[in-house]
This record gives sequence, structure tokens and C-alpha cells, in this order.
Amino acid sequence: MDDGFTVRPVRGIPSVRPGDDLAALIFTAAPWLADGDILVVTSKIVSKAEGSLVDVPTSGPEREAAREEVLRSQTARAVASRGHTRIVQTHHGFVMASAGIDASNVDRSQLVLLPKDPDRSAADLRTTFRERYDLDVAVIISDTAGRPWRNGLTDIALGAAGIAPLRDHRGEIDPYGNDLHITQMAIVDELAAAAELVKGKIDQVPVAVIRGLITSTEDTPGVVPTLVREAANDLFSLGTAEAIALGRQSPPA
Repeated sequence: MDDGFTVRPVRGIPSVRPGDDLAALIFTAAPWLADGDILVVTSKIVSKAEGSLVDVPTSGPEREAAREEVLRSQTARAVASRGHTRIVQTHHGFVMASAGIDASNVDRSQLVLLPKDPDRSAADLRTTFRERYDLDVAVIISDTAGRPWRNGLTDIALGAAGIAPLRDHRGEIDPYGNDLHITQMAIVDELAAAAELVKGKIDQVPVAVIRGLITSTEDTPGVVPTLVREAANDLFSLGTAEAIALGRQSPPA
């Protein structure tokens, strides 16, 4: 990147249904795509195309009971709860409110789950563009998440292909001669957040294109193996109840 990069919305993508060809929908709406572009695709349309939907009642206590059952099925570990808010770890390893289950921009009789394997979804979409349209594009699958200690939501990457999720500066020297020991930039998260600025939440623009960044044409590790912190290195892995229980057991300092 010499002179910055651009972020452009892809408008005109119709409502996505199970079985739809996402690559065809995106290419039809953005025939101007070029080699080296980065597609940032909202996870919801990936889930819809892949059929990651669950039918639920449209109202009443039956709807809430069904939603609770879906949440249990998507939860690998409960982390914290307050009122109706449940923070859990999904089977992918993501820590998110309600396991990323979404009831917005979908028929009220359905809930949208996260893609089963976002990294594979990104890789498959990248492969389709290369084989069908002879386009070498990188793909990021994004979703919206909250953050501990900060108000407001931002988009993060759930899956990626054709772009390294991390830019590792460890071992480099800064301009003041200091060794960098821990600096790793979550590039795909930063790009997912940048793309959300042109996609928006109510504009029904589920895809953005980032142009002007150098991406890798080689196979790269996905988001799950690189950005999901291992439990042994997670200083905040304990849920609310676990942390309180551990605090009561610990002797005073």
C-alpha cells in the first residue's frame, strides 16, 4: 500500500435464500471486480446461502423457548450473563453475545446462525471466483460483535482466504531502535470494520470491496487458527460465575 486504499459498497445484491449462488450474485452486482480486490462479505448472507437457518415460532413464550434451545445448541461454553444478555463461546471458538444468532433482516419465523465453517466458506468463494471468473480476489467473512470494556459494536472477521489474518511485527525494530516483541496486527478485523462503514446496518449492502492493499496469492491460514486465542493464553477466559468462585477460594494477598 503506497497511497492508501479504497472501500466501495456493492449495491444491488438481492435478498439471499438457501442454495443461492453467492459468487454469481456478487459478480453480477460488481462486474468491475479486479485481481487483488478484497471482498468483505457479511456472514448473514453466507449463512442464508448455506442454509444455516432455524425455524422458530413468530411470537409468544414458544418463540423464546425455541431461541433458548437454539442458543444451547450453538454454545460450547457459557462465559457470562446479565439479564437477557448471554455471552458464550461458540463451537468455532468465538466469544459472542447469543453465539452470533441473529433475528434481524430475516423473516420472523427464522433465526440465522453463524456459518458452520467461515474459513471454508471464504476459501470456497475465493476458489469459485478464480475458477469461474478468472479473478484472484481475497475474501473476508465478517460479523458484528461487541467488545469488553468499550461501548459500541464493530465488525470483525470470522473467516478469511487469500489474505493473512495477522501482520506479525515481532522481531522488527521500531524507528527508535526498540525491539517489537508482541505486536501482531489483526488485519482482517481492521478491514472488516472499515468495510462496515460503507455497508451499514439498515442499507441492505452485505458486501464491500477493498482495493489498494497487497494480498497474498498463496494459501493462508484462516481466522480460527490464527485469531482465536488459545485457552492457555487467554487471561480472561473465566466466565462470571467461575471468576467469582475462584476469587472466593483464593487466599487473601
